[in-house]
Order: sequence, then C-alpha cells, then structure tokens
Amino acid sequence: VAAVKKHIETIHGQDVYPCAQQLLIHQGKVLKDETTLADNKVAENNFLVIMLTK
Repeated sequence: VAAVKKHIETIHGQDVYPCAQQLLIHQGKVLKDETTLADNKVAENNFLVIMLTK
C-alpha cells in the first residue's frame, strides 16, 4: 500500500497528492501502509478511493 501511495505521489506530484497525507480506502476500509493490495483483497478492476488528511 505504501508503494501505491508513493506511485500516486510520483505521477500526480507531491504538491497535489503528498504520500504522507494519503488514505487509500477499499470497500469502506482504510488500508494500512504495511499491508499489500493482495492482503486487502484488492483485485485488478476494483476501485480505490484516495482521501487526503490535513
């Protein structure tokens, strides 16, 4: 999950989606950085919601 956040930051820019402020949500559950997408049962065509904390 941490690698996905870093990838989002790299593509969209640190000023838009800073890695430290991102929350990734899948099926109503906030994903923890130390877990993998497979651990959270995220499949290829599933949706992830990105929220930013302040």
